[in-house]
Amino acid sequence: MKICKISMRLLIYIVVSHLMVSIAVSDEISLGSAQAPVTIIEYGSLTCGNCLRFHKYTYPQFKKHYIDTGIVRFTYRHFPTGASAVYGARAANCSGDKYYEMLDKLFSTVGSWARSENMDDIFIQYASSLGVNSEAFRACIRDEKHVDDILEQQKTLLKQLDVTVTPTFLINGKVVHGKRTFAEMKALITEALN
Repeated sequence: MKICKISMRLLIYIVVSHLMVSIAVSDEISLGSAQAPVTIIEYGSLTCGNCLRFHKYTYPQFKKHYIDTGIVRFTYRHFPTGASAVYGARAANCSGDKYYEMLDKLFSTVGSWARSENMDDIFIQYASSLGVNSEAFRACIRDEKHVDDILEQQKTLLKQLDVTVTPTFLINGKVVHGKRTFAEMKALITEALN
């Protein structure tokens, strides 16, 4: 009887975990063509040094050469490495269709908000500058459910994909850990195309 209860709990946990990933996938915003031959999902943290370097030095070229040309469909998913990153992730998620613009703003100004005692005020200013509805954004970032959702998705990713470092990339289903230069991304994309 005890084994049956444990098995049932495990089955429920697996089903719920799978549904959470499905929900995250159905609600997320991606860049690039839906028909792109290569799909890349980045699991990153807004306060991770390697993620910051990727978004500052590699991402602009990567976007220009692969996303904007329809070769890659790109999705950024949060895997926060600290409390500030969790709150930054919530701000990005609350930005609606300005998600990637907010990510760009957060990555480029991490030194301004990550250690601030008034993160929410800074996030509200950023959202306003991007044209996000201030009232809806304010209500969204005050809802702790969003923080809980981010942390639950992180637990699921840790178990399902063995995401343990940031950034981690999923390139047409292949897991690639660690920072990547433009040349390394180019080689990985070429490999995925062949």
